[in-house]
Amino acid sequence: MQKPLREHIPLAFKPAFPGLRGVDIMAHRYGIEPFLVFTEYHMDQPVFGPHPHAGISVMTYMLPDSAGSFLNRDSQGDRSVIEPGGAHVTQAGSGMHHDEFPTVPGVDCHGLQIWIDHASRDRFVAPRSMHAFAKDIPEVIASHSTVRIVAGSFQGQRSPFDLVTPVTLLHVRLHAEQRIALPAETMAFVYVLNGTGSTVDKPLLPQTLVTFAEGGDTVEVSAGADGVEFMFGTGTPHEQPIVYGGPFVMSSDEQMHQARLRLGRGEMGELGPERG
Repeated sequence: MQKPLREHIPLAFKPAFPGLRGVDIMAHRYGIEPFLVFTEYHMDQPVFGPHPHAGISVMTYMLPDSAGSFLNRDSQGDRSVIEPGGAHVTQAGSGMHHDEFPTVPGVDCHGLQIWIDHASRDRFVAPRSMHAFAKDIPEVIASHSTVRIVAGSFQGQRSPFDLVTPVTLLHVRLHAEQRIALPAETMAFVYVLNGTGSTVDKPLLPQTLVTFAEGGDTVEVSAGADGVEFMFGTGTPHEQPIVYGGPFVMSSDEQMHQARLRLGRGEMGELGPERG
C-alpha cells in the first residue's frame, strides 16, 4: 500500500562557502531521521579542511555525472579517491578526523553528503572507513529503470556497506512515462535530481523533496515525458534524543562531554593539512 504524503517541498541550491553550493536537508526540519543530513552539492575547491566527527556515520556518494572526484583521507590511515559513481563511508563512532576535497581544484564535483544517525548504544563504536568504487555499487537494470543500491538492499542485491544503522538509499533512473514501486519502512523520502514525474499526485521537479507519513509499505513514483532521476531513502527512526555539537552527534549531554574529552586527549587521532 502506498505511503501517504507528509510534505512536498520545492528546494534550491544556495551558496554555502566559496567553491561550494548545496541543497541542505536536515532531519530536525524535515523528519528524515535516521538520516540526519542529506545534501546535494556542487564543490570545486577545498572548503572544510581536516575536522573530526563522532557519534554518526558520514557517507559521500559522488554522482555518476560528476566531472570530478574527491580525495578522502582520515586519521585511521585511509586515503581513497571517490570517483564518479563511487561512495565512501566514514563510520566516525568514538571519533576520527577526515578530510574530503576535489582531486583537481576548479573541476566541479557533484555529489551527496549524508549523515546517518547511530543508536545511543552505538555512539562510541570503533571508527572505520568503508569504500566502494563505482563498479562496486550494485545495479538492478530493468526495461523501465536502473536502480543503483548505494545502501541497503533491493530485489535481492545488497550494497557493499555494512552500516551500524541499517538504511536503504537507492539512486533511481526511471524512464519516460514509467512507474516504479519501492519497498518503504517507517520513514521514507524521495529527492529529485533531474527530470520530472509525480508521486501521490504531487509533481516532482529537480531539487524537490517529498517525505511520507507512517502507514503503508511502498512508495510509487511515476516519470514524466523526460523521465526522472531521484534518490530514495528509507529507514526506521531511532526515536531517541539527539544532541548536536558541531560535527559531533550524541544522545545526551554526558555523551557529548565524553566525546569532547576524547577529542581533547587526542583519542580521535590527528590529520594535518594535505601537502601539495
